[in-house]
Amino acid sequence: MTRTGRPLAMSTEDRKNEIHNAAEQLFGDRGYEKVTMAEIAAQAGMSKKTLYVHFADKEALLKSLVASSYSWPSNPLDSQLAEPVDGLKTRLKTIADHVLSERHLKLCRLAIGEGIGIAGLADTFYRMGIQASRQSLIAAVDQVEPSRRISNLNSDIWADMLFGATIGKVFIDALLTGKRPVMRHIYAGIDHVVATLFAGDLSKN
Repeated sequence: MTRTGRPLAMSTEDRKNEIHNAAEQLFGDRGYEKVTMAEIAAQAGMSKKTLYVHFADKEALLKSLVASSYSWPSNPLDSQLAEPVDGLKTRLKTIADHVLSERHLKLCRLAIGEGIGIAGLADTFYRMGIQASRQSLIAAVDQVEPSRRISNLNSDIWADMLFGATIGKVFIDALLTGKRPVMRHIYAGIDHVVATLFAGDLSKN
């Protein structure tokens, strides 16, 4: 049934999401430099004036688009699971879901190709992506008792080793070759690596 009357007002957040979706599609199809703000506004179904209310220029829009890809879910990244080793596996799988998602890979390629000269773009990737996920992983390792680790390494070293062993190479390969990761293989690798490096639930023994 066709709706009549004036459309419902869109919230600021919803409107920004519409702009992000339009910009992401256009940037992906034609490249950042070749797309204008007028074209983004048209794609999003709004006037240029409305677009500029939310974003001062195209660089600000690109930074916001990149930042939006790092909206980490509060659960399970911020939750405390009863079994720390299981929690560590869950944390790694959540990070893998994000880092290896098609959207994140596309935005990384876009930023690498277009990021030269855009101040603050690399910092956005670092703070909201690398730093946030690394700190989250360190926090998960901290929950595992030292007696359950095969080596007495600092948690930050453990976090770097775990990411590299389970996600890092797959991410680089996917970024450079365009080949989609098979997530069930990634999950199986995470389970194997964590089970090898950390003892199981000692309370069950």
